[in-house]
Parts: sequence; C-alpha cells; structure tokens
Amino acid sequence: MAGEATLKEIAEQFDVWAGLIEDIALLETDVGNTFEVKEYDDIIFVGAGSSFHLAVAAAASFRFVSGEMAVAYPASELIFFHRYLLKKERKYLVVFFSRSGQTPETLQALDELRKHYRVASVAISCDPLSALCKQCDISFPVKNCLEESIVMTKSFTSMLFVSYMFAMAIGEKFTNTTYLEQFPDEGRASFEMQRRVIEQVAAEAPLERITVLGGGPFYGLARESSLKIDEMALLRSQALSPLELRHGPRAQIGPSDLVIFFISNSARNLEIDILAEVRNYGAKTLVLADKKEKEFDALADYLVLTGRSLPEQYRGILYMPFIQYLAALAAINRNIDPDNPPNLTRVVKM
Repeated sequence: MAGEATLKEIAEQFDVWAGLIEDIALLETDVGNTFEVKEYDDIIFVGAGSSFHLAVAAAASFRFVSGEMAVAYPASELIFFHRYLLKKERKYLVVFFSRSGQTPETLQALDELRKHYRVASVAISCDPLSALCKQCDISFPVKNCLEESIVMTKSFTSMLFVSYMFAMAIGEKFTNTTYLEQFPDEGRASFEMQRRVIEQVAAEAPLERITVLGGGPFYGLARESSLKIDEMALLRSQALSPLELRHGPRAQIGPSDLVIFFISNSARNLEIDILAEVRNYGAKTLVLADKKEKEFDALADYLVLTGRSLPEQYRGILYMPFIQYLAALAAINRNIDPDNPPNLTRVVKM
C-alpha cells in the first residue's frame, strides 16, 4: 500500500518520545560530566535538509531554555563559507543532527571545523553505530527510531525531543522535565482525536499552493513542514515568519491557496490579524494552536488544538505529526507513494 511505512512511522513517534523520557537522567549525567566546566564561547547547531530545519528549531528553543546564545547553519555553509561565519579566537560547541549519521556534508563539516577551529562536538542521530556518533566527542542517539521510508517523520521529532533534553541539561532547567513528560500522551491523544481534521483538509481544501506561517520557535518547524509537503506530495509550498507574508508573498494569495498557521503566545494577536487578512483574500486556513480563540470560529476553516498546558518553546513538536500526515495524505491523493518520492534517497551523496 502506498505510504504504508510513512503512515506507520508518523503514528509511532509518540512511543519513541516516551522511550526518550526514560533516558533523561542518563543524558543529564552525561551532559553534566562532559560540560561541567564551560570550555566554549559559542554554540552552533548543524544539519542538512530536514536536519537543518531541525537545527533551526532546536537553536531557537535552546536559546530560550538555556539562556545561552546559539545559531544554526546548514552543514554545507560550514564546509565552504566557515570563514564568513566563525572566528579563530572563539571556541565552539557544535551539535550535529543526522538521521543516518552518515550524511556526507555533515561529516565533512565536522572535519572542516576541527581543522580550523577549537571545537567540542555533539552528535544527535538515530544510529548509535554511525560515523557521526563515533567521530563526535559525545553522542546522544535516539533509540528505536530507524525508518524504512525515505522522508524523515518520527526521526525529525525524536531528534528534536533530544535537543530539548540537551538544552534543559545544559541550562540546568531540570524542572522542565515535567513539561517533556507530558508530550507522549498529549501527542498521541491529540493526534488520534483530531487526525480526522487533517483528513478533511486533504479531501476538501485547495492544495495547489500551501504557505506555512510560523515565527520564533515555530519558524524552523514551518520550514520543515513546507519541505514535507514539497518532497512527499510534490506541491508548491513556502514557509514564512508570519509578518513576512505582508512583504510581497500576499500578492499571490487567493482561493487556490491553503495557509497553515502555527499560533504562538508571543505574537498571537498579530497572527490572528494576518489570519483575518488571509481569509479576506479567499484562501483556506488551517490553524494549529494550544487553545481556541473566539476569532477562530470565523477565520479558521480547519482547527487543531493541542498542548494547552505546554509553553511555546516546546509546543511546536506537537504540530508536526499533523503536517506530516497532511503531506502523506496529499501525496496518496495525487497517486504518489510518500514512502518513495521521486529523485530522493535516504542519504544524500555529495
């Protein structure tokens, strides 16, 4: 059956998160022993493809939770343009993401950074025996997270979950464990109860062009959502910070568009204003939020509510299974197998 592996892996991610919760104490100990003395000036998150979008999302949450500055770069930028990004006199803590742990440009970026800079390296991967995990100074592999399908789904959210644990340990924000412990059950329950909303979107909404709006901790997730739609369903999509829609892209918004909103706490009123504008242009809207606002009755064609008691720096992970599911269903409806999209491989070769 088309999409069988992808749909199975989307549904399995909540169990993977639950397994990670069991390892929080071990990760805290490893981080405490390794970074007891802070021997770095700057923190960098690195990935390629989906793992770069993961790095963007992880860096945003890390900054907020740990209180330390962090940036995200594509691995290829560090291979070819590191002189524009880094300084010789600085020491770097670099966190590398790769599902396979074999991504060539990620491994090359690690080599390049070690040649030119003082670097402490961390690997977050789904394969503990991979080259990346072996070559980094410390690794935090995601257990029980190997995927059959080409497109990343449960591996993306599970590595993001590990990054939340890492930020909590670095920042010594151990009380945040109570938030993370809620995710497996909250994610599973909300997905099972509201997946029909996504099925309705896939069946009814115009899917000629899709725009995903997410700001702050949701921006990297919006980018990943757009990529999921591109690579699974081969549809045109774009990801924007919400206000950027007003700077040109809104010129093309119309009845053939679906606009997806990741509603935050920090910019909620502005996001609702933009939601109203989008509806005035005739586009269909899918809103993902933690709680219902009165405006949603008139402005949201489709509404998913999840993570009511969870802060925005973590909550976006709960939105991702719904978007992954939408991308998979859109692909199947277009007679495309999301398990094996054309022109894609599990590991991109340089």
